[in-house]
Amino acid sequence: MRIFITLDYELYFGDRTGSVEKCITGPTEMLTEMAERQGIKICHFVDIGFLLRLENEMIKHPHLEKDHTLLCSQLQKLQNNGHDLQLHIHPHWEDSFYNGDEWICKVDRYKLSDFSDNEIREIIFRYKNRLAQFNPQITAFRAGGWCIQPFERLAQPLFDAGIRIDSSVFANGYFESAQYNYDFRGAPLKSRWRFQTDPLIENEEGAFTEIAISSIHNSPLFYWRLFLLGRLNPYEHKPLGDGIPIPAPGQRFNLLTRWTHNTVSIDGLQCKSSEEILPATFTY
Repeated sequence: MRIFITLDYELYFGDRTGSVEKCITGPTEMLTEMAERQGIKICHFVDIGFLLRLENEMIKHPHLEKDHTLLCSQLQKLQNNGHDLQLHIHPHWEDSFYNGDEWICKVDRYKLSDFSDNEIREIIFRYKNRLAQFNPQITAFRAGGWCIQPFERLAQPLFDAGIRIDSSVFANGYFESAQYNYDFRGAPLKSRWRFQTDPLIENEEGAFTEIAISSIHNSPLFYWRLFLLGRLNPYEHKPLGDGIPIPAPGQRFNLLTRWTHNTVSIDGLQCKSSEEILPATFTY
């Protein structure tokens, strides 16, 4: 059995992004310290677009240099300690900005497919080249918000940038909103497969490999329990960080009223499901 633990290294993207220290560097330090005590290395999918926007905005707002130093120091430390840094693209940072007090996330163009073909290529190469200053071996990609579709518009620029692995798909995942959407119904029920222009269609001769995110089929009772525990003891049952997620209209209703497919997570209560998940979803 081989297990990959992957973490998205990013802020929140809602009305309040939260702080770098409480949403990124602090939790990352805590999780990596626990992992290293067990001899475990983590793959961090780095939202490098935020670092690029930070570098642009701190010219006008010098106090942002503190956040920049925290991020760069931690990314270099992770790389030096044998953890993996790979490419995670949230292209809405192209339109977002810092107003002097807080980050204003503009999510009208949340997916790479919201950009022109030339813009997609430029973003992929610029983001990959910046991350390569920490890790020269960038070969894997995770789409922001899992919005990998339509992949045919991303395939050639990713291939030309040296990306051969995607890790955005989780079996039977499905969501649609005004800002973002994904539909993984019909994906192979495997932990890895090769593909060419559609990550849901296995192709043994394909140029890309999908390393799927493990999926769990959750009962609404699980989320009712999580909801109630969060009300009774919010300190122990709340997300890390001090930000607010991007709105996902209808998602809470779906979670509380029907069985849903979701990513396997090491967050809080969800990690207690690991024993039943591991044999079925992580072995290949």
